[in-house]
Amino acid sequence: MFHLKLALKYLRGRKKVFFTFSNMLSMCGIIIGVFSLLVVSSVMNGFDTDMRNRVIASKAEIKIFNKDHSPIKKYDLLLKKIIELPEVAGAAPICENELMIQKKNNLASSVCYGIDFEKQRKVTEIFGKIVVGEPSEKLLEDDGIIIGLDLSLTLSATVGEYIQLSSPIGTEPTPFGLLPKSKKFKIVGIFISGMPEYDRVFTYISLKNAQYFLGYTDNEINHIEIRTKDTRKSKSISRKIGSHLENKFIVEDWSVFDANLFNAIRMEKIVMFFVLILMIIIASFNMTGNFIKLVIEKRTEIGVLKAMGASEKDIIKIFLNVGIIIGILGTFIGLVLAIALLIVQHRFHLIRIPVPGFPLQWLPVEMRMRNFIFVPVIVIIISFLSTVHPAKRTMKIDPIKIIRN
Repeated sequence: MFHLKLALKYLRGRKKVFFTFSNMLSMCGIIIGVFSLLVVSSVMNGFDTDMRNRVIASKAEIKIFNKDHSPIKKYDLLLKKIIELPEVAGAAPICENELMIQKKNNLASSVCYGIDFEKQRKVTEIFGKIVVGEPSEKLLEDDGIIIGLDLSLTLSATVGEYIQLSSPIGTEPTPFGLLPKSKKFKIVGIFISGMPEYDRVFTYISLKNAQYFLGYTDNEINHIEIRTKDTRKSKSISRKIGSHLENKFIVEDWSVFDANLFNAIRMEKIVMFFVLILMIIIASFNMTGNFIKLVIEKRTEIGVLKAMGASEKDIIKIFLNVGIIIGILGTFIGLVLAIALLIVQHRFHLIRIPVPGFPLQWLPVEMRMRNFIFVPVIVIIISFLSTVHPAKRTMKIDPIKIIRN
């Protein structure tokens, strides 16, 4: 018990309540480090989740292809087998094709998805982001097309107007020779996905029309898109689907077919984490210097304690307690401040993003339990290690010399 009492005495110095100025600086370094690390990691988690949701809402969560990327035939049987899995919320057939879009003199390229309207509603959220028009299954079957807002601005086209879709690859024989397949479509809806690069290139037509451009039969498609009941487990569920299909198909979750975006987000989080850990390590150097100074100042007291029978282990424990108290107290205060700020931001959106047209209007946050356990543990360990060297210096103090002087 006397270890703790002496540790508190050394922390307070001559003060009765607060710590000494140097000890307060050491603790403030820990507080700032913990606070920054938790807040930044929670904000990065928020951006990560928001970006994942936007990708999944526009490009699906899991995709299934033939191993040689040839057309999937008799896809109805495959859909029934996939829906049997309890983790799957929906599955839809897709015919993906790259087409040219033209309206008068305006020309643009497009990644065009042929969809089954009703099945696709269970897989992506694109129909919930329609801002102009009210597309339906019948309108799509009647040569309707849904386009993104940025593409509509590029083409100067809106709902009710007609555009021409042409396939630069697929051709069909005519009296004038082989010509690119071309067809006129009526715009029945305009969407905003929250991802400008998607709004510039993505379009949606009926499955039948997409099969026409690709030269597929009625029972052939490019791939199948899947939505699960828990988007956080996409990777594990994709592996389970692959096993369920006896590994006869390629099954990819969104982090694979959109790997560049996923890897960029992960790398940013890793770099930011290490930068902030360095901040805490720098604060620990300050603690080490402070404790070395404290050992020098308390040489006489340490010598007297040794002369009274205190062992070297007892003296080391006193200074280790000093470091642990500063580490735990600084970590706790930083933890409380971070949680308070993050809860306020989550509920009231105090910190906003002043960028017109940006998909997010405020700073997103997502508090994950593992961060709030891992960070405090790491900080307390660093605080403990920063006191080990100064504590060992007390072993060199000779009580005989201290008493003689």
